[in-house]
Formats: sequence, structure tokens, C-alpha cells
Amino acid sequence: HAVHVAFNGVSCNSCHNGLGTGTLNHYNRANARPGENALRVPPGDVAFPATYDAKTGASSFDNSAALNCSNVSCHGGQNSPNWQTGTIDVPNACLSCHASGTAQFNSFNSGRHSLHIGQFGLNATTCRRCHNTTSLAVNHFTALGTSAMEGPASGTIGGTGTFITAGNYNPASGSCSPSCHGNETW
Repeated sequence: HAVHVAFNGVSCNSCHNGLGTGTLNHYNRANARPGENALRVPPGDVAFPATYDAKTGASSFDNSAALNCSNVSCHGGQNSPNWQTGTIDVPNACLSCHASGTAQFNSFNSGRHSLHIGQFGLNATTCRRCHNTTSLAVNHFTALGTSAMEGPASGTIGGTGTFITAGNYNPASGSCSPSCHGNETW
């Protein structure tokens, strides 16, 4: 819970819509509450608002053995890791949520990604050649309450750890001059 609620725009209602503290639904569904269905056990009920639906379908949570979310736009419509045992190392696991050429909100099918993917093979190292994980931390999860999910990807390009000198990328023209090749327009 702490990892998710730490993101700007995320609250208990993001995953437990209408089931928040102080609501009758929260009281009625509380685990181990005396009375009706006193044997309730975790995980709690999940009810996503439509804002979090992926383009491929409605968001859902599998509360059986998998304990994961599917069709959630935050995870690019891909199945999330297990809620109790899974983790995502955000700077190094880009492909846990981003997939090339899909119809999802956060697909990377723009610009010249296909040229770079074909040349280098695809992994987080490839993404980090241009996208700075330091600026990613403050720009990536800025609009989670909307289908946009994040700030512009261009806001994470260049700087320490990338092949692009800080300030060398021009988002207006889409041009940069990375160390791996000469000036290009994205």
C-alpha cells in the first residue's frame, strides 16, 4: 500500500473505489469484523474507477492465488506482479508496464523507438540510454489519476547516466545530439 499511496494522485479510492474509511461498504467488508461473514480474510475488495481501465478492457484484481491486477492502465494493461510478494524496480523494469506498439496509453510506439529497439534489443538499459532515471522519478508518475498517467516522456530525456548531455534534447523540435550518433530529429 505505501508504495502506491506515495504516488501523486493515488489514494485508497484509486483501487478501492467507494470502499474507503468511513463508508458503509468499508465497514461491511472489513476483515474479521464480527457479524455477517466474520471469516473474511485478506485481500480486501478491489473496485477500480473507470479512469484506471486499460484500453483493452476493464481493470480487475484476481484475489485468488495470482493476487494481481490486470487491464490496469498504471501497469500498461499488463498483469501486475503479485500484490503480496511482487515488486517492480521502476528504473530497471520499464517493460513491466511499457510495451512497444500496443494500443495502451503508455505504449512506446512513437518517434524512433523501433530503430533503437531493433538495434540494441529491448531492455531497461536501452530505455536508460535516453531516459534519465533521476528525472523519471519526479516526472514519471505525476498524473496517475488520469489516463495520461505521467508527465511527458520528453521531460525525462538527457542528463546524468544517459547518452544525451543535459539540456541537449530540444522537445520542441524533437532533436538531440547523443554520444552514440550525431544530431538527429526524433
